[in-house]
Formats: sequence, structure tokens, C-alpha cells
Amino acid sequence: MKLGLAMFPTDDAVRPAELGRIAEEHGFESLFLPEHTHIPASRRTPYPGGGELPREYSHTYDPFVALATVAEATERIKLATGI
Repeated sequence: MKLGLAMFPTDDAVRPAELGRIAEEHGFESLFLPEHTHIPASRRTPYPGGGELPREYSHTYDPFVALATVAEATERIKLATGI
């Protein structure tokens, strides 16, 4: 069986390169990061969960830059974006 990980990379989460190294060391096949990272500076539509948009959505890493740091730090793990 092949297992992969998905993470929502933010300022408050483990650094993607560190997670990639650990995942590779433990035999995970892949690491996915979401593509939905670009949040408007202002919104007209209220957040569906009520209240303000959670902080992590405005502190998300660009998936391609984050995956590039993982690629530099690893050798075999497969990297991809996911929606």
C-alpha cells in the first residue's frame, strides 16, 4: 500500500521541507499541498463559517514555492498540488 500526506501550509504549521524529509524517512510516497491559497484582501461575501475568516487563510504559503523547498530537501517523495 502507498500512503501520502496532505497539509495546509501556514506560518503556524511545520515547515513543508521538514515535513517532506520526515515523511520520506518514514516511507510515505507523496506530499500534497492545496492550490486554494490566494485570498482577497477584502471580501464582500461573509465567511460561511460566521465571523471573520480564520487567520490561517491569510498566512498560507504559495504551494509551488513550498513544494520547491520540499523538492530541494528530499530525494524520492512525490510532490503535487491538490484541490
